[in-house]
Amino acid sequence: MFKNFLSLAGAEIAAKVLTFAAFAYLARVAGPEGFGYIEFAAAAVMCAGLIVEQGFNPFGAREIAKSPERTSALVSEIVLVRILLAVVLYGALVVFALAFDRTAVQTKLLLVYGLSLLAMPLLLQWVFQGHDRMQTVAAIQVIRQVVFAGLVFALVRNAPQIWLVGVAETIGLASAALFGVWMYRRRLSGSLRLRWQVSPQLLREGMTIGLSQIFWVVKMSGATLILGLIASAEDVGYFGGAMRILMALHTFVWLYFFNLLPAMSRAWAVGDGSFAALIARSMKLVLLAAVVGAGIWVAVAPLVVRIVYGEKFSAAGVALQWFAGVCAVAAISGHYRFGLIAAGHQTAEMLTALIGAVAAMILIPVGYSTAGVGGAAAGLFATEILIAVSAWWFARRRLNLASGVNLSGRELSEVVH
Repeated sequence: MFKNFLSLAGAEIAAKVLTFAAFAYLARVAGPEGFGYIEFAAAAVMCAGLIVEQGFNPFGAREIAKSPERTSALVSEIVLVRILLAVVLYGALVVFALAFDRTAVQTKLLLVYGLSLLAMPLLLQWVFQGHDRMQTVAAIQVIRQVVFAGLVFALVRNAPQIWLVGVAETIGLASAALFGVWMYRRRLSGSLRLRWQVSPQLLREGMTIGLSQIFWVVKMSGATLILGLIASAEDVGYFGGAMRILMALHTFVWLYFFNLLPAMSRAWAVGDGSFAALIARSMKLVLLAAVVGAGIWVAVAPLVVRIVYGEKFSAAGVALQWFAGVCAVAAISGHYRFGLIAAGHQTAEMLTALIGAVAAMILIPVGYSTAGVGGAAAGLFATEILIAVSAWWFARRRLNLASGVNLSGRELSEVVH
């Protein structure tokens, strides 16, 4: 498991360095206003993308980890449903872009960026995750970001050309998808023959997890989308710049649990107490990393914003400091959220995400109206705390973790000292 995580983390670091460089370049070329347009388009497409993905990634990986012989059938079902969803969602995005009364370049950016949805069904990382082939997962991610960053540097020269960011994203995602399909056929001897047959379990459990991911987007990427509707383009640029850094670092939290999920699923199926033991051991490690990491993050956040985006983005520093708490709390609560998914209690996990989505829609606008960009970020931090508390409550009731995984003040104090 540790070897797999190192593969994922190493690839993600390489990919994020390239992506950071590309977005730092875009921020300087486009300025706060143009960068706000890019972040708004990216947030809109990500919201649509989560509907296309549904919860089929963790569902498919979980089922493959338990029953590898089901791989071809799961690929057929999941890819078919995602293709249908992608076509519908791109149509909806076209209507949204044309109806949204903004600049011509922003409309063009949305339309082109949205084409990436059509390649998304063929991203097969979840297949290799279920088979514990994390090196292939890592390669898919690196290819996507290398192509994206290379095209950004090659194509975008001035603010009116920011719509070409959508071209870079679409080609990058399509390149990664083609590589994943090739590896699936070569390494797993898999077939992509689509059958018009979808199991009730896929729709019932996968879409439940998908709702959770949609609610997560409302909370995270949707935060930028919410501000895009009520704030100035400059403030969206500041908030989106800080959010871009949060999302990059939050990826490592997601990777950790992405790598842990198959082991959680197998441990829960065995039912010998190894599930609780696995989470308890992981929690001690993550608590220490979260506390130390958040402290360092808060200290260096203003400097990091100026280095990455330039002096014009100094106002994003306060938001990024609040986001340290968001990432730390998410790392702790992830044990409960992914534990619920691994144990088949995806409905309970979805409810925690729903709580977060509702809270974000209230707390982010209230925070912005009270204290600007920093207040909006504080609203997101408060939202993450509510998610963590609800996930802990569900896990205590559903997963029998009371004896080994508590977030008591005494345990946290021991970790800090």
